Amino acid sequence: MKTFYKIVFLLVLGSTLNAQQELSVPLMSHLASFSRANPAHFSDTKWSLRLPSVGFGLMHTGPSFNDLYTRQGEGTYQLNGNQALNEFGAHNVFMGAFNAELFGLDYVWGDHSVSVNYGTYVRSAIDYTADGARLLLKGNGDAIGETLSIGPALNVVAYDQIGLGYAHRTNKWSFGGRVNLLFGRNTLRTEEHDIRFTTNSDYYALDLKADYVVNSSNFLDIDMNTNDVTFEKMSYVPGLGKSGFGVGIDMAIGYEFDDEMSGYLSITDLGSINWKENLGTYSSHSQQSFDGVQIKSLAKLDTASLAGMLDSIQQFVGLEKSVGEFKTKLSPNIILGGTWKFTDKVTFDGVLGVQKVFDNILPTVGAGVQFKLNDWAKMGSSVSYQNKRINHLGLNTTLDFYPLQMFMATDNILTFILPKSANTMHFRIGMNVKFGKVKRSSTVWGLG
Repeated sequence: MKTFYKIVFLLVLGSTLNAQQELSVPLMSHLASFSRANPAHFSDTKWSLRLPSVGFGLMHTGPSFNDLYTRQGEGTYQLNGNQALNEFGAHNVFMGAFNAELFGLDYVWGDHSVSVNYGTYVRSAIDYTADGARLLLKGNGDAIGETLSIGPALNVVAYDQIGLGYAHRTNKWSFGGRVNLLFGRNTLRTEEHDIRFTTNSDYYALDLKADYVVNSSNFLDIDMNTNDVTFEKMSYVPGLGKSGFGVGIDMAIGYEFDDEMSGYLSITDLGSINWKENLGTYSSHSQQSFDGVQIKSLAKLDTASLAGMLDSIQQFVGLEKSVGEFKTKLSPNIILGGTWKFTDKVTFDGVLGVQKVFDNILPTVGAGVQFKLNDWAKMGSSVSYQNKRINHLGLNTTLDFYPLQMFMATDNILTFILPKSANTMHFRIGMNVKFGKVKRSSTVWGLG
């Protein structure tokens, strides 16, 4: 009976999870870095020094390269608008993330754990509509008499984070939390994002209705006299961002079913940043008509016609600029996870996650297994359902040369094998130093 409920537990986790952009570390509960996903985690060593760990990820809910392009010959491809349009959803999200966790230190004594960490993060997301994709791929000549809603939503944020955490465990339960100080570097985000085009049959007369507001801090500047756009220098400088400040919270609760099996529920990235430096808010609230505008397909657009089209639209939209402080919220992650130590050499992990990006709920499900090859090497693999697809096969490896721990992981190895068919990609590499064994009366393996 005990084995039965363990199998059910893992099946549930492995079949209902779907949304975290990065699943590699949440499915590697033996890492010191695992406390990033589960603040209630207790390391199996007294001291854990987390050295630089760098991750990069991309995700697109719309079509892949092969959906957009048709191969014409050796090394040549042609944009196929008709084929691609069937692959777009009503809303499509493109996300990118760069996470550099530069330093962390965990200390465990008895039933208590404290931690400090420092890292820098860049997160970006664009939400665009099927109408917007149609306008780019086929132009407006194919939409006579129709109203196309194209207003894209944008959210780009770069910030540094200092986290201070504490966790406590009882016989079966563990509780953890972390307060994060957020130091903003740059941001660009839309507060309103409604733009509608209607093309009339009379000489392609174009009606445009715009309710569009963009907030910028240390990102771009638009000269309202010339419409020239200047982007700020984005090079990384060590230290803390000075453009904004905020506070965030991570928290988790864990439960030990027995010596081999445990689970947790965590909520991370709750918080916001107030921006105060190099500010600009650009807004357009207009409804106008413009005669004789035919927007060509992106596939047929040359440089001269693109410049002319953008010039006309810039004048047509009529941007206004104001300056004032504003706030951006982080995108919280909710994770339900569990670990089952099947044998001394085989361990299963499962994760169910969800993340809200704009008005889109992005779920993710993942299940992974770790094999202990010998005293210093582990190999792992995972399968996950992300981005409405279940063809995500992850691989990872961990090398333990006590006290040094090195690891490398990807959520989707197929991205590197078949890049033109991929919609999701993530890669992480890092190292830790762990020393000082912790003795405890009951084992909570991997998870707090």
